[in-house]
Amino acid sequence: MTTDTAGAERRPWLRTEHGATIGHAEAWCWGRTVRLQLRRILHEDDGESGIIDARQLVMALRMVLRGAQMTHRHLTTDAGRAILDEGLAAFTAAVPGGKEARDVIEHFDEYTQGTGRLQQPARPRLRVPDEEQAQRFHIDFRRDDGADGRQRPVLVVGLCPVDLITAAGAAERLECDIYEALRMDQGNPLPRGWAYDVRTVPGP
Repeated sequence: MTTDTAGAERRPWLRTEHGATIGHAEAWCWGRTVRLQLRRILHEDDGESGIIDARQLVMALRMVLRGAQMTHRHLTTDAGRAILDEGLAAFTAAVPGGKEARDVIEHFDEYTQGTGRLQQPARPRLRVPDEEQAQRFHIDFRRDDGADGRQRPVLVVGLCPVDLITAAGAAERLECDIYEALRMDQGNPLPRGWAYDVRTVPGP
């Protein structure tokens, strides 16, 4: 036990009692990583950094999602969980194939040989090298022309193209949803969407 300035006893802050807060903190940290990687992709194209940073961005996306899932497990109110359910659904809809892309990148030792989970789902213990599947799940980085005339970086992982600008925006929105869910759970709610609106208000 510790004491405050008035001399009263105060319980220590136990990590095992604050899983929701820790999940939010981790999501914020990895969300920051996503934004830093996207900045490098957009502004530091030296011919090879794009595909390196794009892979790291997709891995960081998965960690934002994991932080959200941790928070969700530790929320104690239906109202808080409802906010995060909505946020998780929106993230999944905005980044289809994101989880699969991360799986391919993380388990490159299997997917480059055609023996990954997505390549041979019916044979979990009897997978054999398959060149056709290995080629189908090749990782490629490209820059597509957007409707606004600007290039949009895309990481194509097998059958899963991930628009990195859209994905980064979805991760930022999910971070805000986590925060609002946590505030709701703590009995100090914010207007829905407030946290995201504050981040996106143009500066002077």
